[in-house]
Amino acid sequence: MEIDLVNLFGVAVVAFLVPFTLGFLPRARISPIAVEIIAGVIVGPAVLGWIEPDAAVQTIAVLGVAFLLFLAGMELDLEMVRGAPLRLGAIGFALSLVIALAGAVPLGLAGLILTPLLVAVALCSTSVGIVVPVLLDTGRLRSDIGRYTLAGGVAAEFGSIVLLGVLFAGRVESIVEGIASVVIASVALVVFAVVSLVLLWLVSRAVRWRSAMRVTARLDETTSQLRTRAAVMLVLGMAVIASAFGYEAILGTFIAGIFMGALIRDDKREHLYRTRLEAMGFGFFVPVFFVSTGMTLDVSNVMAPEELWKIGVFVVLLLAARGLPAVLYRHQLSVRGMVAVGLMQATNLSFIVVAVTVGGEMGLVTDLTASALVLAGLVSAIAFPPIAQSIIRHDRAEASGDGEPGTGEEVSRIAAADAGAA
Repeated sequence: MEIDLVNLFGVAVVAFLVPFTLGFLPRARISPIAVEIIAGVIVGPAVLGWIEPDAAVQTIAVLGVAFLLFLAGMELDLEMVRGAPLRLGAIGFALSLVIALAGAVPLGLAGLILTPLLVAVALCSTSVGIVVPVLLDTGRLRSDIGRYTLAGGVAAEFGSIVLLGVLFAGRVESIVEGIASVVIASVALVVFAVVSLVLLWLVSRAVRWRSAMRVTARLDETTSQLRTRAAVMLVLGMAVIASAFGYEAILGTFIAGIFMGALIRDDKREHLYRTRLEAMGFGFFVPVFFVSTGMTLDVSNVMAPEELWKIGVFVVLLLAARGLPAVLYRHQLSVRGMVAVGLMQATNLSFIVVAVTVGGEMGLVTDLTASALVLAGLVSAIAFPPIAQSIIRHDRAEASGDGEPGTGEEVSRIAAADAGAA
């Protein structure tokens, strides 16, 4: 079978040109991810039709979302978010679901959307992979703002993925079938958790096998790149296991990232391992995913005047559902910090794409509603992170003026971020 790489080459050109061009506009504070999606819309079938999302592009895009969640999981230090951040994040997710349902149910009763529950679940997640770069660029990943943002994002990511898997594991025709489906999916979730824990425990034990570690260390310095290959094997393995239990593969890859991050944390070669994996993910797979996402959007119908209002409604619902719960952090953060966290928590694109894909396959969401949801997510990815970044920088400047600088490591990261922005 001959594979045509022309379209994949076109995507690679777009993926290179976007950050390269933005590099000449350092003060614009535009998210490269959002621009990559917009560029995908422009060069894709919806506008210019220069590039098609063929099999080669779609395959790499699947690996892209897997690496995106894997790398996001690697950035998560569970010790950093445990306790109050994770507890409040879980409460915030529950509150998000209530708010989203309160907004989606009236739309369903009015016949404007088919399945309010699916729309509500789609709006309750956070694109951790998009907000992590904001926290990194501002030097706030390990600050209180970073901890509460990540904890809320992780709780929402896990919660929304689990709800999607449990509530929409298959199309049901009756209440009895629905209850049976939920019970079966819940049992599968428990089994999946047990299998994952056993697998990860075996891996953690294997890395303590000294003879194997000596061989791995020796081969890691050759073209074998054994540790990198092991990481790829773990990503794909966890994706396969998650899919086998009826869940989206991103749940498995996110767990794999958390585990890998914990495994290499404080290792003397941690920076090298992270650099290799980030080069592989952010250098190729991840940008292909974002560009291809734009290429698959059909914006022609939803941009009609009579349909545009849906995008605005979904943006408001998204901001309310994920932004308002940030008030739970009022005792831990300043007002500016709460607003910034709320905006970052309301940044939701990748899960919306997954949710509408699942809903479309099951006939639970129309093409117009799916496009409106994705475009609302795109608005959040374009608008919310830069605003949050500006608020964080201003908040940091005020904190510095009050004579309360962070730790030496934090100050170094802040200085590096400021130097890059300049």
